[in-house]
Amino acid sequence: MTAVPALLTLLLVGCTASPAGADEPTAAASDPVDAIVSIPAPEFAPVPAPDQPLSEAQSEAERITQLELKWQGVLAQYPDAVRPEVAFEGYLTDEDEAAVLGACYEDADLSVVPSTPADTAGYSGLNYSASTEADLIAGWACNAAHSTKATTPPPNDDELGWVYDYLTSFYAPCLEANGITVESAPDRDAWIESWPEFGWFPSAAADQRFLDREMDAALHEACPDPGTYRLEHRERS
Repeated sequence: MTAVPALLTLLLVGCTASPAGADEPTAAASDPVDAIVSIPAPEFAPVPAPDQPLSEAQSEAERITQLELKWQGVLAQYPDAVRPEVAFEGYLTDEDEAAVLGACYEDADLSVVPSTPADTAGYSGLNYSASTEADLIAGWACNAAHSTKATTPPPNDDELGWVYDYLTSFYAPCLEANGITVESAPDRDAWIESWPEFGWFPSAAADQRFLDREMDAALHEACPDPGTYRLEHRERS
């Protein structure tokens, strides 16, 4: 989730103390999870079909593009960094990611961060922590030698338009119904054109209530995000 302006934390509902000597029991504070609400969802159009999977040539072009972007990230922190010559040794699989890429990180004395699913642009889910220029260059070199293969094309305009409609007609209003501040949505066409660097995406990330796992899970169930909706829709179809 992307950050949104911070909010006040949810106040628990309690009762005032009984007068001295009174017999009435004090009511227990209500469970904040029970206060999470949903809203009626409109009828959404079918999720648009994605473009065809990337060809081998397109996958390779995407690998090179992402490698360039990663190097630009190094230069953003260390403008004088020298890019090493690194031979590409092959695409990673889910089975060998930890053994191959993890070993490369460890050989470079980098702290390995637990793996998350690899994204569709070829970024590996396995990551590392870097605190110096040498760390960043070493991490870049490992990713240059070992990359996951990008096979899924970027979302097309129809897909992005569907996501925008879902966000504006259900997801953002559902978050607002739970006391989460959501900035006004930009123009639909402008939002689509901004991909992949969305300037607007509703989120509860800055709301301290939802740092609690139970609260976050309850909100996710009451207000499923576009990805969750699409996954559930696909499973039913």
